[in-house]
Amino acid sequence: MVKRFVLPFILSFVFLFESSFVDLVPADIFHKDNVYVPRFLFVLIAFITVYFNKPMGLVYGAIFGLLYDIVYTEILGVYLFLYTLIAYLISWASRILQTNIIVISLLSLIGIIALEFCVFAVNKAIGTASLSIEQFLQIRIVPTLLLNSIFLLVFAYPFKKLLGKLHIEE
Repeated sequence: MVKRFVLPFILSFVFLFESSFVDLVPADIFHKDNVYVPRFLFVLIAFITVYFNKPMGLVYGAIFGLLYDIVYTEILGVYLFLYTLIAYLISWASRILQTNIIVISLLSLIGIIALEFCVFAVNKAIGTASLSIEQFLQIRIVPTLLLNSIFLLVFAYPFKKLLGKLHIEE
């Protein structure tokens, strides 16, 4: 019974942790001009979709995408749609490719790139993005990929093992 609440608890914790990540990590670690966007929740949703249960991963993508829209953005539906769509595309690609942890980690990073570009395109279309595409690539994409790659190096294997254990017990 308690195992049923493990994933929602972890995802909720990561959702809250992402927002306070910048406050918790010392600022002098990061270059001041760059924007480091933690997409840890998205990475975990992608892993759930591939390694645990595809429909459950998509539901978590929709739920936490909507929460992200409500809490952090002015436009409802962008993250709801993108988290779910990109998680689905990652699960689809994992059926064609191997499902080893390196491939899924790379697919997660590609998903982060797609997510960032789509959000940038929406913001550009409504006039809230002031960066050029070159600035966006340099200031936001590269640092975001670096940060999330470090997260994957540290947490991908333990999270995959946890998902495997939960999947067996379910």
